[in-house]
Amino acid sequence: MTRRDNPFSGFGDFITSVDELEAVSGPTMPQAADKEIPALDDICREFISRSPFCFLATASPSGHLDLSPKGDPAGFVKVINESLLAIPDRPGNRRMDSFHNLLQDPRIGLLFFVPGRGETLRVRGEAKITKDADLLSTMAVNGRDPALALLVHVKSAFMHCPKCVFRSGLWQPDKWPDTAGLADMNEAMVKHAKIAMRPEEWFESLKEKGELELW
Repeated sequence: MTRRDNPFSGFGDFITSVDELEAVSGPTMPQAADKEIPALDDICREFISRSPFCFLATASPSGHLDLSPKGDPAGFVKVINESLLAIPDRPGNRRMDSFHNLLQDPRIGLLFFVPGRGETLRVRGEAKITKDADLLSTMAVNGRDPALALLVHVKSAFMHCPKCVFRSGLWQPDKWPDTAGLADMNEAMVKHAKIAMRPEEWFESLKEKGELELW
C-alpha cells in the first residue's frame, strides 16, 4: 500500500474510541455539557447582533464537508425569534457550495465572531433557502436587497471558550504574522485555475465586469 492509498501511514498510535480519547483529555466538564441550550436566549441574540462575521458549515449526502465565511456590517444575521435566523447572501463567485449542500441536506452549523472578543458563539440547526421579498427587503445594504437568504431553524447554541482566540492573538496586531510575499486571491486564481493572464490583468478584468461589487 502506498502513501497515496494511506496518507496516515507514516504515523501511529491513533485514538479510535471515546475511552481512549478521554484517557488523554479527561471527561467533559459537567458545566461544559450543560451550557448548550435549545434556542437563542438574550445573551446569544445580543452576540449575534454585534457580529459582523461568521463561518457556515454544511455537508453533502456523500459526506463532503464545506466551511464558508460570511461577513457584512455587524448584525447582518437577522434574529427573527429565539429559534429562527436569517442570513443574507451577497454577491460572490456563484459557486454556491453551501446552498447546493443544503438543497440535499438541511443541517447547518454556524460560528459567530465579534471583533476584539475571545468568545465565539456556536449554533446548530437546519436551513432553507428563500427569496421571500419581504424578508430580503429588511436586509438591504446600500439600497440593494440580497437575491437570496438562508432561514436557519436553531436547534442548539452555546458560547465557546475564548482560549483558542487568546492563544492565536487573533485581535492583537502586534502578534500577527508578516504577510509580505504571501500570495493574494488574484495570484492564487491565476495559478490554480490556470488563467492565461497576469494577476493584475485578471483583477482588472473582474473590475470591468463588475464582479468586485460587495453588495
